[in-house]
Amino acid sequence: SFSADMRCASVFGVVASASAVTPVQKVVQLMNGMLEKGKSEKHEEQVQFAAYKQFCDDTSVEKTRAIQEANEEIESLEAVIAKAEADISKLTKEIAQLDEDISVYEGDLKAATKVRKMEHQDYTETHKDYSESVDSVDSAIALIKRKMYNKKQGGALVQIVQSPLVSMSDKKVLEAFLTTSDVGLDVTAPEAAAYEDHTSGIIEILEKLKDKFEDKRTELEKEESNSKHAF
Repeated sequence: SFSADMRCASVFGVVASASAVTPVQKVVQLMNGMLEKGKSEKHEEQVQFAAYKQFCDDTSVEKTRAIQEANEEIESLEAVIAKAEADISKLTKEIAQLDEDISVYEGDLKAATKVRKMEHQDYTETHKDYSESVDSVDSAIALIKRKMYNKKQGGALVQIVQSPLVSMSDKKVLEAFLTTSDVGLDVTAPEAAAYEDHTSGIIEILEKLKDKFEDKRTELEKEESNSKHAF
């Protein structure tokens, strides 16, 4: 039985020695664990680095493109600025020229206004002269036809004679009539007949002068209307 017990003890000792871990094995196990952990951490770092590298690459591409676009935008804006500066220079010169033109125009307008005022004043006076001449002719013809014309009433005919529209020949006839035109209500029939013969030519001259005065007045009115519209 002793020997049997010894054998059992030996068996248990062998088993115990077989299941026990030596310090070296412990170190090996620890190192293996560290190796696996290192590999795992290395793999994780590689994954993180790859992701970071991809991020950096993507960012670099994006930033490079952004810089290129910004440079292109800068070039475009510089071109716009250069054109704007050229336009400013051109427009500044044009404005200066326009200011000069306006100054000249204002001077011309002032002078033209002065001339137009003088023209209108001349028109008014000349139109009045023609109208008064027409009235004088009508008055003279009426008096002559009524045999009422005499030297005392010669004012109308004198005004007509002084008109520059009367020819020298007509002026002489009218002036001669002025010196010999005393006719009263108590004239005899022969005197009246002689008066009518004498005055028929005078009336004809006066009627022609009236037409001339009226034509000149109409022409003057047209010129005034054209000048007024052209101003």
